[in-house]
Amino acid sequence: MSRRIEMLLLLLIVALWLGRSGAYSVPKATVKVNSPKGFEVSIPDEPGITLFAFHGKLNEEMDDLSDQTWATDIVTARNGRWTYRNRSHKLQQGDVLYYWTTARYHGVDYHNYNQRYVVGGGQGANTQRIDARGSGGGHQPIVVNGQPTINIYVA
Repeated sequence: MSRRIEMLLLLLIVALWLGRSGAYSVPKATVKVNSPKGFEVSIPDEPGITLFAFHGKLNEEMDDLSDQTWATDIVTARNGRWTYRNRSHKLQQGDVLYYWTTARYHGVDYHNYNQRYVVGGGQGANTQRIDARGSGGGHQPIVVNGQPTINIYVA
């Protein structure tokens, strides 16, 4: 094989690799507000993802990439999702969660900046509230997109 053909093949391989790596987009995150407190931010697992990072701040926009209340790297997907779980903070109706996410895909970090979630804002299919045990049991609604979908009985 001539030197020129070898160079052309090498350039083609590099161009294909660069085109593939530049085409990846971080999946839109799903935000779940848990009751009585806590919330989750997650993306679906995909082959090639080896890390998910969540950076967020409540009710105040972030001025730069280091201005955040929560910053966590998740290194393992569970049940088909990469999930940041906050079990202690109670989100109120109208709170705004400002956040950005990162997915490490085939060894390269990709970001989804300038995201926001309004609690109770009914922002479409990427949001839902899951109610946990109510006081004394009874029927508890599962709310998706701000609308009750089914009732579950909690003993």
